[in-house]
Amino acid sequence: MHRLPWKWAWLPLLLLITAKLEQVGGRTHLDLARTDSQLTRLPFFGGGVGHLLRYLHPLAMSPPSERVRTSELRSELDANYVSYRGAQLWKLNFNATRGSSMEEREEDDELAEEAAERQVVSSPDAQFNEVVALFGSEVWNINQDGIDILIEQRNVADARKFMDKVGYSYNIMIDDIESAIDETYVEVPAVEHPLDSVRNNSLPWMEVPGSTMNWRRYHDQADIKQFLQTLLETYSENVELIQIGVTRNKRPLEVIRVSNGNPDNWAVFVDAGLQARDWLSPAALTYAISKLTHLWGKAQDEGQRQGRAEKAMRRIDWYFLPLANPDGYQYSRHTDRLWTKNRGYDSASGCYGVNLDRNFGYGWDGTGSTSNPCKNLYHGAHSFSEPESRAVRSFLSSMREYLGAYVSLGAYGQAITYPWGDADYVTENQRDLKQTARRAILALRRLNQAEYSSGTSYRQKLARPGNSADWVQDRIGPQLVFNMFLKDQGRYGYLLPPHYIVESGEEVFEFLRTIAQQLQ
Repeated sequence: MHRLPWKWAWLPLLLLITAKLEQVGGRTHLDLARTDSQLTRLPFFGGGVGHLLRYLHPLAMSPPSERVRTSELRSELDANYVSYRGAQLWKLNFNATRGSSMEEREEDDELAEEAAERQVVSSPDAQFNEVVALFGSEVWNINQDGIDILIEQRNVADARKFMDKVGYSYNIMIDDIESAIDETYVEVPAVEHPLDSVRNNSLPWMEVPGSTMNWRRYHDQADIKQFLQTLLETYSENVELIQIGVTRNKRPLEVIRVSNGNPDNWAVFVDAGLQARDWLSPAALTYAISKLTHLWGKAQDEGQRQGRAEKAMRRIDWYFLPLANPDGYQYSRHTDRLWTKNRGYDSASGCYGVNLDRNFGYGWDGTGSTSNPCKNLYHGAHSFSEPESRAVRSFLSSMREYLGAYVSLGAYGQAITYPWGDADYVTENQRDLKQTARRAILALRRLNQAEYSSGTSYRQKLARPGNSADWVQDRIGPQLVFNMFLKDQGRYGYLLPPHYIVESGEEVFEFLRTIAQQLQ
């Protein structure tokens, strides 16, 4: 029997996929992967058929009328796929009413009528808790504009009636979560993306030879890993990869170190993606890493004169952990887009996952977390129960003597916060923290008119018991400790379209540059 050469072994599979995809919107993902008449480079598919299928999907750039069908393809690829069809994201505002008084409204719903009577004498906190208890599946964020809450499809109609009865102000930010999810898988067409400016050499770090990363879409864990390896090979004199641990599913936790090797340098550690559904912070951080290594390498090769800020960045040992929760991240890409935890398994409940941003030692098990393993805010069986948080703890502890700053990136809220989060206390270094945050806010405003707020996590209403930043402040004690919450302020929340990756990456780079200047 004649056997096909190895390089043709994928041909029957590709033909099968093409035939299948032609049923979705009449266009194939393989055709849509073309940019400027060149095929997008595909990596080695060591993960087998499933890996190949899942890789092809994000390359789709279907018209909006067809894009809604991409969720159907994902559900066919994964029998456990979680659909959010019909669910909505609401922003609640308890400081305003929506017109007529409750007495003037028609009482045609018994549940809403009874709830409205209770609201007359209850506090704002009690009102908020009741809305969440009755209709909400999860609070996404509390910010200056209001409270972002996810409403499941089965509760949407009753929630609207209830809000009309009690007269609360609210806005529907996303009217169909599943359609918004589809948008996060889209690749931005080249004509709408700053990648075009590569031809004019204004953003050359967006084109990394040998890497699939392009910041026109959200990439999976394999692409990020390949990107780090490419940087190691390209800038071997200044770049090092350090495996600080492995996850429950045996994925490596890889830190990339960028340094000139000077033993007198301060170290800065930056992590991203502790929450699995947060795709923006890993994308923005990898963009900032690409820009940093490119500018660093170019300055060495050409002996270019640099400004004060650039020189400050080169006197830092940078340690980046672009994907702090790779198991959860991959699960969110394939199965449940809004998954937030890691993939640890609790045998007693049969539920998966621990919220890594609730698993660190300081303030562990406080208000704002839960002991229920089936909930998103599950803090784990004990502090540092998870391999991801233990790996970060061990690595940072080894850097205690020379760690100058710690930054944890995440979505969303456009805020720069610092300890503490459990109460309105003052840290010894709060003056430096406040000054650095204010300088960063001014720099971000000059960069692209981005409006960030700043303050302690407690005052910014972004407190999280057992979070990494408070633990670093308490146990390691570097000069600077920050959380940077990226875009946006609630229009898209965790489902920010990929159009915003580049400007978010520029904001991360600007923040890191501010920190470098402050450490001198």
